[in-house]
Amino acid sequence: MSAGIYLFCLTPETTLPELKGTGIDGLHPLSAETIGDVAAIFSEVALEDFSGPEAQARMEDLAWIGPRALRHEEVIMAVMELGLVLPVRFGTVFSSLETMKEPLRRHRNILSEFFRETAGKKEWACRGYVNMPRARSQVIAARLAAEKEQLAGLAPGKRYFLEQRIKGAVNNEVASLLKGLGNDIATSLRELSAAFHERRFLAQEIMGRDEEMFFHVALLVPDGSVAALEGMTDEWNKLHEFQGISLELSGPWPPYHFAPVL
Repeated sequence: MSAGIYLFCLTPETTLPELKGTGIDGLHPLSAETIGDVAAIFSEVALEDFSGPEAQARMEDLAWIGPRALRHEEVIMAVMELGLVLPVRFGTVFSSLETMKEPLRRHRNILSEFFRETAGKKEWACRGYVNMPRARSQVIAARLAAEKEQLAGLAPGKRYFLEQRIKGAVNNEVASLLKGLGNDIATSLRELSAAFHERRFLAQEIMGRDEEMFFHVALLVPDGSVAALEGMTDEWNKLHEFQGISLELSGPWPPYHFAPVL
């Protein structure tokens, strides 16, 4: 069985933490290798687990990948608690220490810049959710109230058809409402963050909830701005709760969506 090098993350050599526990296979200990002023956190793994004809099947097996992905995140989070961290994607494996070192030497200027830009900052996720039946009912109620005088002056038949036309246009109005709210949220979040990254919406089945997602971003937030971010989110939710619309924050996380691709 050939041994490979599984890379978890990078951190400045000056903040290298004490490494405890094993790598993703539960057998090999965590280790560190310093390249210039950057330390690479890694462990040995069996190359056959990540390459070859059986590797693809393993990477699609949740029972196999789940605990390993969890350990991958645990190691990165432990490093983040003590200093700066550049998280590396799950499943990054090299054939030897030297092949791991080579790209890190080549990109040392990029790495130094990344650690300068992320100092004192963490990644946060912000998701916007909407209860569509509730949002539709609020839009319909608002439109009917706005057309109250006109509706009152119509004959019953004409009033019915106008009410139906108003109700038929509600989906477009809700979509327009959510788009406008999303733009307003993004403007506010950009003012509180050092970097902003739009993310794809997740299906309800994946989230395991009844609401639909209408907003999803990753933010690189200075530590001193977290309280303002949380306060803005709470205030926004108070204003829009009656519409079935809400924002949720999660974090802090390592800067997954702001790490350079090496």
